[in-house]
Amino acid sequence: MSDHKPQKTVKPPRAFGWMAEYDDENKMLEAARKVRDAGYTRTDVFAPFPVHGIDEALGIKPTILPWFSLIAGATGTGVALLMQCWMNAVDYPYIISGKPFISLPAFIPVTFELTVLFAAFTTVFAMLALNGLPRLSNPVFTNPKFDRATDDRFFLWVDARDKYFNSDSVKSLLQATGPLGVEEVREDDSSTEIPKGLYGIIGTLILLTIIPLTVVWNIRSVRSGSPRWHVFFDMDFQPFRKAQKETTQFADGRTERPPVPGTVARGTQSGDDPYFLGYTPANDTAAIMPSVSGIRLVSAQEESPAADSAPANTDAEPADSDGQPAAESSSAAAPEPAQSTAQPPSTDQSTGELVAEDPSAGKSEASQQAAGGTVATGAEPDYAWLSSLPEQVQADDRLFELGQRKFNQVCAVCHGYAGYGNGLVTQRAESIGATYWLQPTSVHDPRVQQQPLGRVYYTITHGKGKMAGYSSSLNVQERWAVAVYVKSLQRSQNAQSGDVPPDTAGQ
Repeated sequence: MSDHKPQKTVKPPRAFGWMAEYDDENKMLEAARKVRDAGYTRTDVFAPFPVHGIDEALGIKPTILPWFSLIAGATGTGVALLMQCWMNAVDYPYIISGKPFISLPAFIPVTFELTVLFAAFTTVFAMLALNGLPRLSNPVFTNPKFDRATDDRFFLWVDARDKYFNSDSVKSLLQATGPLGVEEVREDDSSTEIPKGLYGIIGTLILLTIIPLTVVWNIRSVRSGSPRWHVFFDMDFQPFRKAQKETTQFADGRTERPPVPGTVARGTQSGDDPYFLGYTPANDTAAIMPSVSGIRLVSAQEESPAADSAPANTDAEPADSDGQPAAESSSAAAPEPAQSTAQPPSTDQSTGELVAEDPSAGKSEASQQAAGGTVATGAEPDYAWLSSLPEQVQADDRLFELGQRKFNQVCAVCHGYAGYGNGLVTQRAESIGATYWLQPTSVHDPRVQQQPLGRVYYTITHGKGKMAGYSSSLNVQERWAVAVYVKSLQRSQNAQSGDVPPDTAGQ
């Protein structure tokens, strides 16, 4: 057998075009104009800095990239609006804060985000496609002189793929522009084989990417009594105690700490003002709460002995076996205080605050209210309710409009726009057969209609039953406005002939 092996045919490097080198940008601009006037369009220049007028010299037409951005942005806007309209008005119709199902102002944030997202991604990908990127290699890189393109040299390039390209004609044209040199750019003749070691590196990287997926799959498929991962170790294992639990860290053994002495409860800066309360506080309540600024009774708790402990009188004798104070021989002549007023305040075990142990329920509740606490569950407060607006609130059309707007935004979702307790939440609960849902109270209930204006304001402030108070979301003026609007709703369903203005009574 012959050991002759066929010789591998070696092809000469393919020509890619001609490149001229200049030491001045003005010469390059003049050469570019001559090349453009000769009819060549597949040309390019390389300069160490932007050259003004190069677009006109090369005859570059405006790019169509802005049209891609415009179309993509408009698409994002349309998708966002259609998506929100379908979600809010068709798939899950729900009124939030009194807004209509299709509320364009509320749709603006999402619409803006999708518009920018679509336009940005489309612009980037379109720019890459129009420029033929990514391009890992360029034939001009084979010329060592081209390295000075980022330093102090300017290069004009004519591509061999131009439809009017003729090697000799292009060479003559470039030489006539006075360059430092004109060279033909040929294909890089270096080996195109990928180094074998690179295969191993790529394979290793692929295997490494499988490891996280394997770990995640194992975590999701295997049951374990231990936590999986603690990414934020200091957050998962931070020192803390649950509420209502005992602790040895504090002397009283309680985990839940009382407020700092002198703490002013939110919204109780003027705790004795009917404008804030909705009723006129009793004088005895003021005696229990001497601080008109709404300082919580916890201050008194910190300054006075605990209710379940002996009075802070070191001279007092200990109680006898019946729990009654022993007679004090040294103070026998002192007048014995009245039973109803000499009792020290006791401690509310649930809140840790002091409450007066007065037999009068109104007094006890008043002290809790003044202390910023809550009224005892199930107890109907009996205060001196205001039957008219306080002097700080002026009854006019603006107050009525404010009350109507706030009622529709905050209250109508449960009570309904007419106040019959048939709001959207109730309708939704009925449609899904929710047995746990209790219909909100109708403001036209005779019991509610008989309530004074101050009582309605009090309910809005502190809540009633499962309805939470709205003192944190409505200010005092807005709560009075809503109370006025509720009374107007009640009156609208029970209007009398005397309510009709005389000038329209005959119509």
